[in-house]
Amino acid sequence: MTRAHEIKNRIIPYQMLYEAISGTHSLVENILPDHGIPSLRMGLKHIKSVINDFILKEREGLPVIGHHFAFPTEFLYAFDCVPVCIEATSYLLSALLPDGSEPYYDLITHWGHPFHTCSSQKGTMGMTLDDLFQFDAIITPTAPCDNTYASYPFFRFHKKIPVITPDLPFLKEDKSYPYLGEQIKLGLEELGRVIGQEPDYDKLRRALEIENKIFSMQMEIFELKKTLPCPVENMFNAMAAAASIYLSGRPEKITFYEEMLSIAKQRYTRKEHHAGEEKIRSIWPYMIIFFDLALCEWLDRELGMSILFDIFNYNFAEPIDTTSDLETMLNGMAIKTMEAPMVKQSAEFYYSFIDECVHLAKEFSADCYVFTSHLGCKQFGSVPQILREALRDEVGIPMLLIDLDVGDKRMTSEKIIKDKIKLFAQTLL
Repeated sequence: MTRAHEIKNRIIPYQMLYEAISGTHSLVENILPDHGIPSLRMGLKHIKSVINDFILKEREGLPVIGHHFAFPTEFLYAFDCVPVCIEATSYLLSALLPDGSEPYYDLITHWGHPFHTCSSQKGTMGMTLDDLFQFDAIITPTAPCDNTYASYPFFRFHKKIPVITPDLPFLKEDKSYPYLGEQIKLGLEELGRVIGQEPDYDKLRRALEIENKIFSMQMEIFELKKTLPCPVENMFNAMAAAASIYLSGRPEKITFYEEMLSIAKQRYTRKEHHAGEEKIRSIWPYMIIFFDLALCEWLDRELGMSILFDIFNYNFAEPIDTTSDLETMLNGMAIKTMEAPMVKQSAEFYYSFIDECVHLAKEFSADCYVFTSHLGCKQFGSVPQILREALRDEVGIPMLLIDLDVGDKRMTSEKIIKDKIKLFAQTLL
């Protein structure tokens, strides 16, 4: 369903994103060498194209649907709509604008929202408070963290936006997936009633099949990262995280992964590192720093430190069976949702997370871990010390802990972060 314009532009932050991405992409194309940071060049190109498509669809009057990242974007392709990931918008703007999303963090904090909640949601909340976003509806599972529970009611009760909340169970048992699959179906049906569309499960199936095609390429790139030196640049982690949202369920994502896999294979064959010599192999088990993506390249070039992967780049959903009945497909969607990055870790006790980190350290020949302890992720506050001890005792490698807000540079500055990492690196060389 489309509707006549009631508001001139209901997705102004997407216009901001498009202009910021276009400017950054132009600089990359005109200043960097031909082969410089290919993941950044290709990622920006494809994301710019998709954002432009969303802007055009909004102008046609398609409904604007907000969603939590734990409700994968491709699920919304059951509808003709403009999807907006609440968390990704905050953090992509924090990466691309000089002041990031900080004015909108401040706006929602001054309104009365607690300052110590997650900046991933605060940015979009501030933009919505300022009427830069005009959502027709929002859908979010009841997970993965307290910040979700605390923040999303703002949209429903203050801005009067319909918020659909499929229930996501914490128990990972056989009965959990059919239950969540039914919750996803009920959520999509309720969302359809709000926006005046019936869920088109054939369209959804086609989007899921695109994601299935990408899976094998993701796993091949992941496998290549075991080699010394790592044939994938640090910036790929940031671009892959952005692609998982903005390119989700779209052919542009296939192209992005095909291009990156080809480059990684060429480097592997030549035993080549993106930026010269690989001196340190690090794993970041939580998030990279979104307000300063240039840190990825700085680590590669200045310290020879590879970020093998972060939390958004070592959790992969198995292909979803789209050839059987709808119930089977929904069960696969439920598994993907419960195994999503951060959902998986936040819905369990720390045991499996620690075991996985120890296993990855051994399998990928890691020299160290770097744990970014994000202000908003209070459910993870007690984990770093336990992980540090496990890595020391079972693998014999150290871990650096950095307290910060990954989307707000005012809590821990770029200088402090670089100084910490440089001092840590000196103990490894």
